[in-house]
Amino acid sequence: MSYKDNLPKTMDELKVLSFEERARLWAKYSQYPFKRQMRSLWYYIQCDRLNLRIEHKYLVKIRKYKDNPEQCLTSVQKNKYNFVPGTILTRYFKGTKYTILVNDDGSFSYNGDKYSTLSAVATKIAGMKLSGPKFFNLTIK
Repeated sequence: MSYKDNLPKTMDELKVLSFEERARLWAKYSQYPFKRQMRSLWYYIQCDRLNLRIEHKYLVKIRKYKDNPEQCLTSVQKNKYNFVPGTILTRYFKGTKYTILVNDDGSFSYNGDKYSTLSAVATKIAGMKLSGPKFFNLTIK
């Protein structure tokens, strides 16, 4: 009989366990002390039962944004250069002038092709992988 057979099968079973039993279960999954994190403990148990694991980098992000999840969305969607749609970026490279247009959806147009990042445009122009913001001499204000 494996230890997984001894895990609570429902949230109600978990709730009727003593605090010490729940703390012992919690110690299997976390290095932090148990302070009545019932939903988190239940989640860990379910992941353990299904042999699933969350990578550490995602746990760090979950802890960082647990109090303000909307902040996670704004930081993911944030464009540090804040281009206004319709902005035209120009760059002279090897004697040729290159013009890039910022689209409404935040993508970039160059020679009729659409690119999701400035680095993709810079790579296309230069023929080698390089940073788009550096290629276009952009600085954060």
